[in-house]
Amino acid sequence: ASRRASLLLAFLPLSAAFWAQRPVRPRGEPRGRTPRAEHAAEAEDVVRCVRGSVDVEGVSIPVAVWCQDSRRPTGGGGAWVPTEEYGYTVDIGRIASKLRVGWLSWLPSRTYSLAPAGVPPWRGAACASQARPGDALLFAHGFLGSPFDMAHACEALASDGFVVAAPELPESLAASYEAREGVTREAIVAATQAALGDEPRRWGIWGHSAGSGTALSQPGEFALGRACLACPLGRALEARVSDPLFLCASEGDGCNRFSETSPADSLTLAAVNKAPPFSTFESADLAYAGPSLPRRGVLLFREGDALLPNHISFLWTRTNEALFDLLSAFLPLAKALNLFLLDFDTEKEARLAAPTAAKVVPALRRFFGRNAVGG
Repeated sequence: ASRRASLLLAFLPLSAAFWAQRPVRPRGEPRGRTPRAEHAAEAEDVVRCVRGSVDVEGVSIPVAVWCQDSRRPTGGGGAWVPTEEYGYTVDIGRIASKLRVGWLSWLPSRTYSLAPAGVPPWRGAACASQARPGDALLFAHGFLGSPFDMAHACEALASDGFVVAAPELPESLAASYEAREGVTREAIVAATQAALGDEPRRWGIWGHSAGSGTALSQPGEFALGRACLACPLGRALEARVSDPLFLCASEGDGCNRFSETSPADSLTLAAVNKAPPFSTFESADLAYAGPSLPRRGVLLFREGDALLPNHISFLWTRTNEALFDLLSAFLPLAKALNLFLLDFDTEKEARLAAPTAAKVVPALRRFFGRNAVGG
C-alpha cells in the first residue's frame, strides 16, 4: 500500500496551487451543529465530541471521543475539550516524509472543517439503546485514514449510550506526530482504553480496512464484540477470537484483488476447512435483527445486490467529499498511469457512502447494542 501511495504522491506538485493552509469547508457544507441542535426534542442527554490526547512512549496521540454529556471522560493526558466541528486534516508533506519521498516534504497540509453528521434518516432503524454505564467502543481507522472516517457511526453509537473513542493511528492522513519505536496501533489502542478507564468498562472495537486487522488482533477482552468492515474475509473467518465477531465485506471492494480468494469463495473455504462456526446474513436489514444472537456473523454484499459498496463506501460521506475536493485534480493522471487508488475513483463516480451507511451503521448498532444486553 505504501508503494502505491508513494507513486501517487509523486504527482501532487501538479496541484499544489490549489491548496491553502487555512481551514476549508467543502462546497455546500453547513456550519457545525451539535447533534443536540439537530434533535433537541428527542435527546435525553446531549451527544458531544471532545478532543484530548494520550501518551505513548512520550508521543502525544490525538483522540476524539463521542459521548453523552453525563459520560464525558476525565482521564488521559490532558483536558478533554468539546468541539463543534471536526478538523479533518490531510498533511501531504508529512505523509510523503513517512513514505520516504522526502523531496515532497515541502507540500502543505489542508484542514477541512466538517459539521457533525447530526441525525441521518436511519437513526430510528437500530434497536433501542441497551448500553450500560461504562460501556465503551473504539474505532480503528485504516491506512491513510482518519479518526473522523466514521464520525457518523461514532455519533450514532454515542447516542445509544456508548462512549466511543477514535485515536489517530500511525499512517494517518493528518500525520500529526512522528511515530517512533513502540508507538504502534496496539499500544495506542491500549493507551486509549487506559485513559478512559476511570470506571469499570466493557469494551467493543471495530475498524475499517487495515483497522479491521487492528480490531481482530488487539489483545484483551472485548465483551461487546469486534467488528471488521471492508476486511479480507479469508483471514478474518479463520480468526479464533473468543469475543463476538461481526465481519462485513463487499464483492465490489477493489481491495479484494490483494486477497488469495474472493469473499464468496472465502465463505465456502471456511466451511470446508472447519473454521469456527459463523452465521451468514442474507441482507444488512437482517443482520442481528432476528431473535437469536449469533456469536460470529458475516454480512457480504454480493454482485447483483441492489447495493454493492466499494472500499471507501463504508466511510463517512463528508470525509470522502473532502478527499474528492482535494485530490480530484490529479485523478486523470493517476488513471492514465493505471494506479490503484483504493477505490477513490470508483466512489467519486458512484457516491455510495450514504446508502451504505443507511445499511451498515444500523447493523453495527444492533451488533454492539444486543451484545451489551447479552453480555
